[in-house]
Amino acid sequence: MLKRPLTWAALPLMLFLFTLLTACGGGGSSSSTATSGKTGSVGIMLTDAPADPALFSAINATIERVELIGGDGGKAALFDGPAETVDLLRLRNESVPFTFRDDVPVGTYCKVRLTLTNPDGLELVLAADGSSYFPKLPGNGKLDLLARNCFTVAPGASVTLQLDMDAGNSIHIVQTGSKTTYNFRPVVFVDVINKSFSGKLVRVEGVIEDINATDQSLLLCGALPSHQANGRDCVTVSLGADSAFFDNVTLGGDAAPLFDLLLEGNLGQSAAVVGLVRTLVINDEIPDIPTSSLPGSDLCRIWDTAFDAASQPYTDDVDCLDTALVLPDGTLLIDDQGGVVTDHRPRLALDGLAVEMGVFSQAYGTAATDADINGFTMHTPDIATVDLQNPTGYNGTRILSKDGEILDYAAILVPRALKVDGVQLSPSDPLKAAVVIVDTDMDGRVAAAGTIGGLVTGGFTLIPEAGTTPCGVAGDLTVLLSPDATVTSVTITNTTVDVSPGGVLEAGQEIGVSGQCGTDSLTADAVVVVDDQR
Repeated sequence: MLKRPLTWAALPLMLFLFTLLTACGGGGSSSSTATSGKTGSVGIMLTDAPADPALFSAINATIERVELIGGDGGKAALFDGPAETVDLLRLRNESVPFTFRDDVPVGTYCKVRLTLTNPDGLELVLAADGSSYFPKLPGNGKLDLLARNCFTVAPGASVTLQLDMDAGNSIHIVQTGSKTTYNFRPVVFVDVINKSFSGKLVRVEGVIEDINATDQSLLLCGALPSHQANGRDCVTVSLGADSAFFDNVTLGGDAAPLFDLLLEGNLGQSAAVVGLVRTLVINDEIPDIPTSSLPGSDLCRIWDTAFDAASQPYTDDVDCLDTALVLPDGTLLIDDQGGVVTDHRPRLALDGLAVEMGVFSQAYGTAATDADINGFTMHTPDIATVDLQNPTGYNGTRILSKDGEILDYAAILVPRALKVDGVQLSPSDPLKAAVVIVDTDMDGRVAAAGTIGGLVTGGFTLIPEAGTTPCGVAGDLTVLLSPDATVTSVTITNTTVDVSPGGVLEAGQEIGVSGQCGTDSLTADAVVVVDDQR
């Protein structure tokens, strides 16, 4: 195993929301928090369903607070500022982490409260002219999000939660004559990432602090935004047959064999990893240290949680400050009171699909031509030429769906939305691609809004908003529900917004729908029911 002294890398402000929790069955809004004094690790991951890039060039959400709320009113703050701003359009392909806490009381929670800065917590940057529009925030910016399944914070346990902010369904466009206004009706899904829900691709960026060539794994530190000063910002990255490595330190962004990544000379290099969360439990419990095992006054001791007190591999007292910088992976640094000075156990484990070492640019756009084995062109908004890497004997450009499915060049078709990570050596050179993420979800997808005129077998009739003709149908539109259609209820009051999975469809309700157009109907896979009580 190759290791370098731990360094604390600066975290980009773009990093956002991620949760480590243990899933529990059931639904409903009630839950209870425990008062035993035991705690678990909690954080959050944020992603976004796509809004129309032809309408908006950026959707900037400014978050000032994130809390868990129990049914007894107990609250646990996961993030309490300073406020951070994230462009939701940059999250439509991947999930990225935001904050972590180790001291969340154990118990069952079903609700997450997300507070946007009021009144300008949401900025819509219009693609047409670059101007900004700030819609009025309902509920004073407080969004209460009911999880699809409740989750339990268990003593020392970690698992993953994803918040999916559906910007496409959240922004309601109202056309009155020549005047266009934008209303914000927040639609946010809360999902525990476990064996039955694996989530989207995850992106993390940090510094390579440890290399295990035998296990084909890396330890990437400075990769998670911990708001506690205990050093728990590392991610374990497992590599395998599906992994690819790209080097922009010595090779100009070229693909290289994994063997070249697992060399001692790469310790300390900055890297980004695109991968999937592994479905394994990481034990975060803080052990009870026997008095006989505590270090001397003002000194520290390394503690490996894989061993009991009698079998500890580290038995010498050490200087606290110096050792915190070279703490071995998977261990704690304990002070003379048994408190944790530094915790060097990774919070997150990823199966890495692509590792980019050095600086890679990111381009967003749509396919301008269908790809062949060598590449394609894309609108970015200018036309850009993208080269695909196809080395012999190891992996080249990773072409992926947003869910992490490995695709080939045939998936890059006009006019699919794309995100490309790559290196352009000069303005006249093509973009040499490391990762291409293809949005296959948006093929033929449309959105519509209006009111329910009446229920029909398998769905309802939609009275579209004035001036709109969804699916090219003038007048009422038949909406059929797909077998896996989801219904989300948004209740807006003067003081808060409740977003809950489920709901009963009735005539007269204000709704938004999205799905696929048929000959004279729309098959919906998502319905949002809006109850505005203001």
